[in-house]
Amino acid sequence: MRFHRKRIFSIALGVMVSGMGAAFAYHNFSHGDHRVPTKFIHELDQNGTELVVRAYRIPFDLHSDSRISFTGSVQPRYQTPVGFRVAGKIAQRHVELGDCVKQGDLLFTLDPTDYDLNLRVAESDLISARSTLTQAAAEEKRLAQLRNSGAVSLSEYDLSLAARDVAQARLDSAMKRLELAKNQREYCELRADFDGLITAIQGESGQVVNIGQTVVQLMQGKELEAVISIPENRLAMVRDLKPTISFWSNPNASVAAKLREVSPIADPISRTYDAKFTFLDDASHLSIGMTATVHLVAPNQSEIPIPVSAVANNLDETVVWRIDENRGSVQAIPVEVVQMRNETVMVRGPLQPGDLLVSAGVQRIDEKVSVRVWNSN
Repeated sequence: MRFHRKRIFSIALGVMVSGMGAAFAYHNFSHGDHRVPTKFIHELDQNGTELVVRAYRIPFDLHSDSRISFTGSVQPRYQTPVGFRVAGKIAQRHVELGDCVKQGDLLFTLDPTDYDLNLRVAESDLISARSTLTQAAAEEKRLAQLRNSGAVSLSEYDLSLAARDVAQARLDSAMKRLELAKNQREYCELRADFDGLITAIQGESGQVVNIGQTVVQLMQGKELEAVISIPENRLAMVRDLKPTISFWSNPNASVAAKLREVSPIADPISRTYDAKFTFLDDASHLSIGMTATVHLVAPNQSEIPIPVSAVANNLDETVVWRIDENRGSVQAIPVEVVQMRNETVMVRGPLQPGDLLVSAGVQRIDEKVSVRVWNSN
């Protein structure tokens, strides 16, 4: 019996000691000093380090009651159809789709056999015309001397003078034909008139082409634009609303744009008008043919609701921090606070649907900080 009592007492003592240890650990965990270890402090500093932040994305369907969208594609602003200046059979193609070419680079070559023959004929005609002129000039000179002595009549001398003039004209014509034959021989080589990108190929080796028939499409420069089709009952709206563009390949990104032109002639099949929008932001990440959606928003809908925690002060100026998702950098965007609500604030400024804003920890942000989005809503 005594043994059992001792055993029960030992177990109870052990439980009590364990409970006191757990209570002590809980007290230290709940009320202790939780400062970040020194080795991690540099990760939270400003000016050039990366911070993990929460973010808020301005919804694309903002002001949906005054917003319409049209889907089109990304196209080059300057695109030239290129063809030969002479007709013939394509002997060789020297470029591939997507090649970048420089001014003067060889694109296509025609079979030059017929044009070489024309060049030889023109050279022979020139030699003949030059010999005829030499003979006619010598004859006119002899008759001029005889005319002074009265050995020949005036009519005979006039005939020799006319023959010399005709020979001179034929020589001039032969020289022009030779120059034309040389040009046509050079036109058998199709070369780039400017630096550009091959966007389409419509000619192949062995194909017979006419003068001016397109064999290649060449994009001039790097400027791209979004092209959409607009029904006639929306033409006025397109000119009045403010455009932003999103892309199917990256729906979370948007690009500011402006209307460049609207076609004055409707497509004969779809009865729609082509509208072209120039990108105002960097479009280097885009490719020709990408699906682009143009969102048109009424310009008077300028007040945007954002979380109160996204508003900050920077050099005595009210700003929000917009995140560049490609580089992880931030930019201070000045805004005007229009109205305060419970958890949101109405602001007015150069913000666009789809912009990603820092929504928590704005007091730790400056333009030298790199950020990584932990969560966005």
